[in-house]
Amino acid sequence: MVITVANQKGGQCKSTTAQAIVSGATARGIKALAIDLDPQANLTFSMNGNQNSAGSYELITGKAAAADIVQHTEQGDLIAASTALASADTLLTGNARIMALHEGIKAIKRKYKLVVIDTPPTLGTMMLNALAASDSVIIPITADIWSLQGIYMLADTIRHTQKEHNKKLDIAGVLFTKHSTRTVLERELADVIKSKCRELQIPVFKTFIRSGVAVREAQLQRESIFTYAPKSNPAQDYSKLLDELKIK
Repeated sequence: MVITVANQKGGQCKSTTAQAIVSGATARGIKALAIDLDPQANLTFSMNGNQNSAGSYELITGKAAAADIVQHTEQGDLIAASTALASADTLLTGNARIMALHEGIKAIKRKYKLVVIDTPPTLGTMMLNALAASDSVIIPITADIWSLQGIYMLADTIRHTQKEHNKKLDIAGVLFTKHSTRTVLERELADVIKSKCRELQIPVFKTFIRSGVAVREAQLQRESIFTYAPKSNPAQDYSKLLDELKIK
């Protein structure tokens, strides 16, 4: 199974969610691979990867084979990102502009039960490559009014990808992150977003990821939330998400 974590709006916990799924699956004894397609390389940092080694840039530009660039970490296997990804748009042409990642991971993905792709906060070439290479998409969001606009735009991109490049792609669901029920406004916004998702026929995960300082602390230590603070709210919630995804 290949899952892309995507949202063109920043600050929605894409990298956090990708890291939690891969590290959580690894802790459950599942062979999992993370692919970081974001030039900011937040997932690479959090998984204690090496940005200076060949990674996803070399993979999508055909300069290295996937099997030769996998890094092994305590949280799972990783194909790292680097700032070089920012220039990849200018190098990919023709069919490779969309299908480079799909072709690049064909041989290696059979070795893993789970592959998770982290994407940059933009509807650009890297996200399109991720969608074309995936079975499903998780859309992490926070309960604010701007998230609605992002869902509409991303839904259009996903449907275009389904039609033109990847008919098997589906939306696993919208995932509420950094969630709090302390304010009436946030509860109301969550209800509005869920209602709009129903109109768009986009599922919403039953699991909500609660906010917690342990997430940032674990990332600073380059450690999994499950080992750093296993009893924290985010760790418990991400464990429930793994169950909901049937990653057992």
